[in-house]
Amino acid sequence: MDKVNLQLFSFGFDCPLSFLDKIRCAGEMGYSGVEFVRNYENIPVEDVQKALQEAGVQAVSAHVAFDFMEQDLPYLAKLGMKYVACPMTPFKSAEEAKEVAADLNKFGKMAKPYGITIGYHNHTDEFVVDEGKYLLDWVIENTDPETVAFEIDCGWASAAGVDPVAYIQKHAGRICAIHIKENGGVIGTGTPRSRYDPPMPRPQFEKDENGNLIIPEAFKKMMEEREKLNVPQGTGIVDWKAVKAAADAQWNGEVLYVVEREASYGGKDRITCLKEDIAWLKENL
Repeated sequence: MDKVNLQLFSFGFDCPLSFLDKIRCAGEMGYSGVEFVRNYENIPVEDVQKALQEAGVQAVSAHVAFDFMEQDLPYLAKLGMKYVACPMTPFKSAEEAKEVAADLNKFGKMAKPYGITIGYHNHTDEFVVDEGKYLLDWVIENTDPETVAFEIDCGWASAAGVDPVAYIQKHAGRICAIHIKENGGVIGTGTPRSRYDPPMPRPQFEKDENGNLIIPEAFKKMMEEREKLNVPQGTGIVDWKAVKAAADAQWNGEVLYVVEREASYGGKDRITCLKEDIAWLKENL
């Protein structure tokens, strides 16, 4: 695999690097492009352009919640970005999935003049079945293929018990990006939340007297569970060669392959894990 991109979320919530330094670090590790997670909003676009140029990487895509799509599109377009995906949004029924599809269609029309395609990134909840189909099926089937395409997170799909290869083939022509997240096992879909439920509070971390983050026990437990799933690249249950073959065959253009790491493994620091991820991909795909 010649071009491997990195979702900047992969550095972890406790990474001391700035947004711009994460871009530079991605380039140093050998990644050809980066996918933004939203914490660039107060950085002048010229500073981001400079960091990208210095790092020798492209800004290929971004994860942006619906609430910020409209205001962020001009900024992201200046960086040459061609794909912007909603990273997640709650919906628990076929009817709510159609409402999400309507939102994606709205933003797809809005993004078209910028040359940007809008999309959606899955977790496990989207594979709950309602009215005979996965919730994600309802979203895909009710969006405009001219302006909306999808990013399949193969790690989360396989964790839900779904074969990502078969799912990509099922929706041929609609998948423009793949999240490469190694996964060690099946956990099921979980219980999706309604888009009408109160929003979940974002975790807030205090610091100790030395400036280190104080991590709540519940959050530690969640990260430990993710570490069990997000195993070293090439050691999990996903057939990455088959994923790449299926994705490349169905998309009329260059598929974006984006590493997203939820957790480190084997007691290693996150950057070491990300270096090993790209080394495996370049050697084996």
